[in-house]
Amino acid sequence: MDNMEQAAMLLLSMGEEGAAKVLAHLDRSDVQRLSHKMARLSHISHEEAGNVLGRFFDAYREQSGIARASRGYLQRTLDIALGDRVAKGLIDNIYGDEIQTLVRRLEWVDPKLLAHEITHEHSQLQAVLLGLLPAENASLVLQHLPGHCHDEVLLRIAALGELDRDVVEELRQLVERCVAIAMEKSHTQVAGVKQVADILNRYEGDREQLMSVLRLHDQRLASQVEDNMFDYIILGRQKDDTLQKLLAEVDPETLAISLKGVDSSLKKAMLSALPKRMSSAIETRMEAIGAVALSRADQARVEVMEKAKAMMEAKELELQLFEEPVVE
Repeated sequence: MDNMEQAAMLLLSMGEEGAAKVLAHLDRSDVQRLSHKMARLSHISHEEAGNVLGRFFDAYREQSGIARASRGYLQRTLDIALGDRVAKGLIDNIYGDEIQTLVRRLEWVDPKLLAHEITHEHSQLQAVLLGLLPAENASLVLQHLPGHCHDEVLLRIAALGELDRDVVEELRQLVERCVAIAMEKSHTQVAGVKQVADILNRYEGDREQLMSVLRLHDQRLASQVEDNMFDYIILGRQKDDTLQKLLAEVDPETLAISLKGVDSSLKKAMLSALPKRMSSAIETRMEAIGAVALSRADQARVEVMEKAKAMMEAKELELQLFEEPVVE
């Protein structure tokens, strides 16, 4: 077992409440990696579990001499010795700004929702918040802020220094408000629509019949489902001439990457629609590229579908969400 798998096993052995307390202190990437390991961990023998727990407690005994002072203990002691404000500054230098832990909770909030909630805040407060978020999250939030404020926010982030207590308190209130609103907002309908679209895209029966039932109940909902069904997977049920027309307009490198990791039947359907020479060239390119990050393959598939959508809007292409009924 690697270190991440051992950590996952330890968390599973703690129970839900204990594991949750540990995960709350980790950053987003570690939480995601550990969650994946925890979900996939299986067939752990008693001997393996015992070895992992044994190594953990051995390491704990080696490092657990006199316990370090807690933050609360130091805060109270230094408040008496130095005064509240001086002690607060020293404590922040020792432990790092506590607000970073608070802001970390926003890593799980939808960037679009977060941008909406801070749009009307002062640009300095926006800059502080984005400056404390991981760069990946901050960039996504920035994309959803009005374009005219991007330059000012970035300049303010670059000029950030120490935060005074008033700014920290204002930021704390903003974070708490954003978290509360994120918890109140229900994304059930959006997630539900996407789930229905994904189910229908993979359904082996009569999709059109199911969509007809949806339209009878709620025409607007049915339209949302159809929009969400516009997914890379539908390329596997297009006619050869349609695929040829589309894929001829897609960059070969993008096409090769987009085929990485897709279902074998989908890959076969797309490659068989191409002229043999072009199909062989794409397969050769895929081998030359080697393994790619999942995010890169997903992005390539998005680009293929964006091209398809543009061609549809220009009336250069017709894509079918559903197969036509077949009769004998």
